[in-house]
Amino acid sequence: MTPTAVPQPDFVPYLLQQTALRASLLQTSFGFAADDWDDLRQDLALDCLRRLPRFDASRGNWKGFVHGVVRNHACVLASRQARRPELQCLAEDDAGFDSAEDVSRCDAHFVVADDLCPALELSLDMRHVLDGLPEELRSVAQCLAEMPVYAVRQVTGLSLSELNRKIARIRAAFVAAGLRPNRRAAKRGAQ
Repeated sequence: MTPTAVPQPDFVPYLLQQTALRASLLQTSFGFAADDWDDLRQDLALDCLRRLPRFDASRGNWKGFVHGVVRNHACVLASRQARRPELQCLAEDDAGFDSAEDVSRCDAHFVVADDLCPALELSLDMRHVLDGLPEELRSVAQCLAEMPVYAVRQVTGLSLSELNRKIARIRAAFVAAGLRPNRRAAKRGAQ
């Protein structure tokens, strides 16, 4: 990137405006705590600044670049938040936790099912397909895995037709990899 490719006087205010907007959307729509706003905004801005050397003025303007990068990273943060596990300890007694040591011993009490191999294989196959997608589709797929379509539209700023086109491309990648939905499960309402 050449120093003149990004108009310096306008760049920082626009970046801060976009990150503040997305941080507010993340906070209000995806369960982030009130005091996470500054951290979210900073994370979004840093991600954009890290990607700034990849900006190519011949492919579009810098405002579109900033908007897209911030939007995509917000989608990633939202899907991480939605996937965040809420661990529950299967303690031997119901006494509760009185100290951090009690919590740290909790992991010894988690139960693992014996029939996880098919689910693990499917998960690995899906991860392989997702890793092969372009970044824009991968972030949309991550959002769709954890959020309804209306929430994905809100986070990404995509129109319904744009989102549907991206979903069609994601589905095509899964079908090309031999991963098709189970028709019987789909009829019962499973996703």
